[in-house]
Amino acid sequence: MTANDDNLPLKSQRRGVPILLFSVCVAAACAIIYEIIIASISSYLLGNSVHHFSITIGLFMSSMGLGSFLSKYFVRRLIDRFILIEVAIGLLGGISTVLLFWMYVYSGSDIGYFAVMFALIVGIGTLVGLEIPILTRIMKQYGSLRMTLANVLAFDYIGALVGSIAFPLFLLKHLGLVQTAFVVGFLNVLVAMAVLFQYWRDVAKRFILTVFASLVGLALLIASVRGASISERLEADIYNNQIVLSTQSKYQKIVLTRMGNAWWSDEPRTNKQQKAIIAKRSNDLRLFIDGQLQFSSVDEYRYHEALVHPAMSVANKRDAVLILGGGDGLAAREVLKYSDVQRIILVDIDPEITRICSTNPEIVALNQGSLTHPKVVIINQDAYKFVEKTDEVFDVIIIDLPDPNHESLSKLYAVEFYRLTARVLCPGGSLVTQSTSPFFARAAFWCIHHSIEAAGLHTVAYHLEVPSMGDWGFNLASNRPIDVKNIPLRVETLYLTQSYLPAMFGFGKDVAEIETSINTLLRPILMDYYNDKRWTYY
Repeated sequence: MTANDDNLPLKSQRRGVPILLFSVCVAAACAIIYEIIIASISSYLLGNSVHHFSITIGLFMSSMGLGSFLSKYFVRRLIDRFILIEVAIGLLGGISTVLLFWMYVYSGSDIGYFAVMFALIVGIGTLVGLEIPILTRIMKQYGSLRMTLANVLAFDYIGALVGSIAFPLFLLKHLGLVQTAFVVGFLNVLVAMAVLFQYWRDVAKRFILTVFASLVGLALLIASVRGASISERLEADIYNNQIVLSTQSKYQKIVLTRMGNAWWSDEPRTNKQQKAIIAKRSNDLRLFIDGQLQFSSVDEYRYHEALVHPAMSVANKRDAVLILGGGDGLAAREVLKYSDVQRIILVDIDPEITRICSTNPEIVALNQGSLTHPKVVIINQDAYKFVEKTDEVFDVIIIDLPDPNHESLSKLYAVEFYRLTARVLCPGGSLVTQSTSPFFARAAFWCIHHSIEAAGLHTVAYHLEVPSMGDWGFNLASNRPIDVKNIPLRVETLYLTQSYLPAMFGFGKDVAEIETSINTLLRPILMDYYNDKRWTYY
């Protein structure tokens, strides 16, 4: 024991070493999970996962360095300090998700959100940075510095591995972001309590620390048990409508909301009934994936008619149709209007979304049972991998994927992806992709257009107004020139008319074509274009 490190535990208490090493492991696991949670929430709420993960990791690591630097000023009662630090990390990390969701809903500005986000990262990171130096100094009395550092760092890295594996494989899927934060915070407090009771006689402020840890632990335990209901309240504030369904799949957060009462029925779904459903403006069913609106039952027919029918009409034939994305079954509903369609392959990476949209009565009423139609084959696979590996060719390819707000989606708008789709497109076939808003993300829209052109396809852009989404755009392509003035409308529709079809291909000055770079796998410039500041007005 040195003169500077007084009040260390007695050397005779070697049985406490396993507790300390276990504490290192658990603390490291908790720390990495907090990092992932904060970055995931920011990506979920604001998009651009690369941006938020990079900022979170970089700021967290530098804050840990700050904590390590500050640890040199802790020279007395190190066990007391470590217990206090663990409880503080548990408290701050446990409430982190609630604070971030609350700021997103009520702050009204990105500045307020980022202020809280940065404060949480710096606060948790600094406290985590204090842990290892203090524990190392506590443990060095039980062996050489060489052995102590080796053991502490080994358990620290093992804990980080455990945390990084446990989060995606178990915690996120079964607990969700909010409940995970509470549970992990409670684990930090349990570590503090274990060390407190192990070194009870060496802790100077044992009664104060016991009360503090007990109160924080009890609060986090209660919050963990009620985590599901807390999540529901937070989501209700975000979506501003009754939440019918909320689930976290392996790939994404799926939320279904409703304004008004359920409107589905078991009666035969004729076209007249479909019109009646659409007319019920007060009964709006909406599907969100990772916080982004996928459809509104009030006006989704506008979007899906514009997505499907131009491509189906210009193709030489329609025997085989490939739908990439479109797990809600609404694009498939429109494709099934064509009697000459023999087979529809629908490729969606998430089996949960296709399961929900095949079984939920309200969505089934909306998509008219398309996902269970005998002509439809559902394949739950990554769209890129499917077109890369398939030997089939298709007359029409419909790409109905979420917006490219993170790298895993950006690759599905890259020139390499369009070259693969062109390879499986029959001569005289057609391809169409939703291309985000030419008004709110003008550069992103035209980047998609230019990327398809760079894949060697004849490409024309078009757009229309979808009230729930704004001015929305698409790109239609083929391996032969397309005459946009003579696209026949071959089926009955609720919105499109023969005279209106050519008008969709015209653009005003503020949304007209602009020069952009090509989006590629190695340079996903599309994400930068997509994060246009004009989205903040939407």
